Amino acid sequence: MKKIFLILNILALGMCASCDTEDTAGVSRITNFAVFNLEGDQEILLEKGEEYVEPGATAEEAGEPVEVSASSSGVFRGGELDTDVADIYNVFYTAVNQDGYEASATRTVVVADNGDLVEDISGLYRSTVVRDGTADPQYANMEYVLIWEKSDGTFEISDGIGGYYMFGRNYGVTYAARGATVTVNGLNDYSFGPAFSVGAFGGSAEITEMTVDPDAGTIDFTTVWDAGYSFAVHLEQVEL
Repeated sequence: MKKIFLILNILALGMCASCDTEDTAGVSRITNFAVFNLEGDQEILLEKGEEYVEPGATAEEAGEPVEVSASSSGVFRGGELDTDVADIYNVFYTAVNQDGYEASATRTVVVADNGDLVEDISGLYRSTVVRDGTADPQYANMEYVLIWEKSDGTFEISDGIGGYYMFGRNYGVTYAARGATVTVNGLNDYSFGPAFSVGAFGGSAEITEMTVDPDAGTIDFTTVWDAGYSFAVHLEQVEL
């Protein structure tokens, strides 16, 4: 009897092994994702209205060239790359391998218009933010904050808290305090409003004061958020 059971067990194990082999046959394989080579710089700064010349990108799959597609999108104002519209644009390059898997690479193109900081505060800026009096290197020299002139003559700041959460904590654009608006009445004479929210956190925030130094190319402003925080933002204009 023991010998019969032993034979049956051996046959059962053999059948299971055969099933496993059939079920997994051809499932395991290697796929090679496209590897990109971006021509030119990873980041390009342009003055508003300046022509953008696409440097191009190539991609290879296991040493063989594959077709690359390109698209673009503005981070703050949306739309495809337009050098007449100040924004931070992402240019996306994508390629699909023979197994249908997509890979991508990104280039950043920044379009800005640096004003004289007397009547025109628009421009591209690096930002340093101190929250509630506490400074931290994590929130220093963050890139970038944009200011652009709107059709009604007011100026909009891409992030009314200087990129504290978007860049400092790397939470992304959904945590930018968008919609901060400034009216220039004269040098160091500004009006602010309406109130704006702090991205996905919500709430109501407003700029309470602003000081501009045209010679130094700097803007300092304070934003108060009803969540209980105050942000002292220092902007330094970036040469284009």
